[in-house]
Amino acid sequence: MASATPIKSFECISGQIAKILAGRIIRGELEPGQRILEQTVSDEMGVSRSPVREAFLSLEKQRLVEILPRRGASVAEMSRQDIQSLYDLVTELYALAAGRSAEFHTAEDLAKIRQTVEKVRACAEKGNSDEYYEAIFEFSLAALEVARNPLLTQTLSDLNGLTRRAQFGTLSKRVDDLTTNAGFFERALEYVEKGDPEMAAQTIRDYGHNEKDFAMRLLVKNGK
Repeated sequence: MASATPIKSFECISGQIAKILAGRIIRGELEPGQRILEQTVSDEMGVSRSPVREAFLSLEKQRLVEILPRRGASVAEMSRQDIQSLYDLVTELYALAAGRSAEFHTAEDLAKIRQTVEKVRACAEKGNSDEYYEAIFEFSLAALEVARNPLLTQTLSDLNGLTRRAQFGTLSKRVDDLTTNAGFFERALEYVEKGDPEMAAQTIRDYGHNEKDFAMRLLVKNGK
């Protein structure tokens, strides 16, 4: 387990623990199948075992951990079927957000989306996969705000941990491909600006299919 991580008393303790552990799972610091012991986490973070148990339940709902009788929590595996199912779903949901952004944006909305796309391009050109990774999620959040669909936002929020885990696993392996990837977001922005919902949505679908294909190839390469 990593070095001690302080917990801020003014925030939900179990929520903080879940966020910290989710980050470690997403970044691969906790590996698939690895057990996460309540007492170890409790000792590290200086809390009782009760909020740790609540954090595990939250992570189980996010499909980041599995909780088994008499074995406790362990990091969930991500199979080929899991990857395929995830990308098939979130690709269509983000395509919906992009299409609605093209239909309902304001000048202020466009400025926010444009800013995130510029950040995506800048991070890609620097070859900084960590910053690029955060920038694409900023783009997604900006598009969701413009879509103004609370149910869509909630659904993608529930899938955020899995989506981040899948994206981190691919982007960390393809620094040389970031500038090509950035082109998808630039084209999506172009169609949003033109008010073309069908092409904005299709561009995001193309991006999602590209990401899924790479993730599947990576699993094959790693013998999974």
